[in-house]
Amino acid sequence: MNPISVLIVDDSTHFREELRMALAQEAAISVVGTVDGRQAADMAEAVRPDILLLTANKPGRMALDMLSMIRQRLPDTRVLILSEEADEEFIDNALQLGAKGCVAITANHKDLVKAIQTIDAGEVWVGRKLLAGVLDRLRRKTQELDHPFPETRGTLTSREQEVVGWVIQGLTNKQIAARLGISDKTVKSHISNIFSKLKINRRLQLALHGFLEQAD
Repeated sequence: MNPISVLIVDDSTHFREELRMALAQEAAISVVGTVDGRQAADMAEAVRPDILLLTANKPGRMALDMLSMIRQRLPDTRVLILSEEADEEFIDNALQLGAKGCVAITANHKDLVKAIQTIDAGEVWVGRKLLAGVLDRLRRKTQELDHPFPETRGTLTSREQEVVGWVIQGLTNKQIAARLGISDKTVKSHISNIFSKLKINRRLQLALHGFLEQAD
């Protein structure tokens, strides 16, 4: 299996090098370049990495613009954001714009590697502390709106509701398939149908909706 190719984007040469050296310890990951924000799009198009590791420095507008550009020009490249935990608005905007994950800039090496591997596998990653903040902000928003999810969920089949339950608990497609005795392909089909019925398009959103319904 080929290693996961990662392009590191940060305006600090020193920090880029620290990240490169840390990830170089992992045989399953190959750092294919390090670059500042101004050169990131051109470099990304040249090397076409599996993962673009993008650091968000306050106020984060440049990172969001970069995220939008990468998603348009390189839709197969998944973007993982390194962000400060307290930067709530940025984290929410990044996820809405298509970032596949957010990791606290203070995260340890193990969590960073796990995030990269999870995103490369097609899943969404949000660190526990960051996820807690996203959940709290989503809860506050849904208290102000008549959110349609609980009613819409009634349109799911019993099997689809089983899948929702396992997704909420954080299981991957492969783990769900093993629990239900079905194939990965069937799980993906169920999730596609769930997303269509619930009018959501990211696994993270499904998990957040489920969390809110269970906690009410």
